[in-house]
Amino acid sequence: MLRRSKRIAEIEKRKNQPEDLIKKPKLSEELIQREIEELNANIVNLENNTRRTDDRCATEKTENDVLRLRIHVSEMSTRRAKHQTSEVKITLKKTTKEAGSLKKQIGEMLGELENFKDFDEAITKAKKETSSNRQKWMEEIEKIQEKQEEKNGGPIEWKMCEICAFEYSEEEKKVPRVLNCGHTICTECAGNFIMNTFNHHNTIRCPFDRQLTQLRSGGVYGLPRNCALVNL
Repeated sequence: MLRRSKRIAEIEKRKNQPEDLIKKPKLSEELIQREIEELNANIVNLENNTRRTDDRCATEKTENDVLRLRIHVSEMSTRRAKHQTSEVKITLKKTTKEAGSLKKQIGEMLGELENFKDFDEAITKAKKETSSNRQKWMEEIEKIQEKQEEKNGGPIEWKMCEICAFEYSEEEKKVPRVLNCGHTICTECAGNFIMNTFNHHNTIRCPFDRQLTQLRSGGVYGLPRNCALVNL
């Protein structure tokens, strides 16, 4: 009973207390809760700021690494450029020396060319003289042949084919052809002596010494011409 009466007395006492004293503990809890929330918000902000700072530091570190790499590449390029410049100078010096030597050779060649021009003029002059002399000799030979033909009453024997007795000429069938043995007959007679046997195909047997001459492409027209007999 005593305990119960004490509780009732305390309740009555609280009822008689001012409202400010009763609400004060409640207001203190709200302030504490608010401060806790503000602290939590500050902690979150600090964490976010710390994270942004870390990201910024990482970005700056990456940029610094890239900058160091660019500096290294630039140094390598500068070193390579210096080396290439040195090689170019050496090559230029060598080229200049070779150009001097080449210029000297060109000068010598020009001098030789001048001498060659004089030599060429001398050769041209000699050719003209030779051609003129040859023409004179041919005219003299023709005169001698005409005199001999008038004397003999016909063409000279060595200007005639010994088989058909026709005179050699530029006519296709009467062109003198040389056999392998050295004898000469006209184209027409050479065609008449062609053999096409089992042992001797497309072959001419010389009518004078019986030696064989193998025909090549062109047949009898491929045999060598005895130009001396035609031109004389």
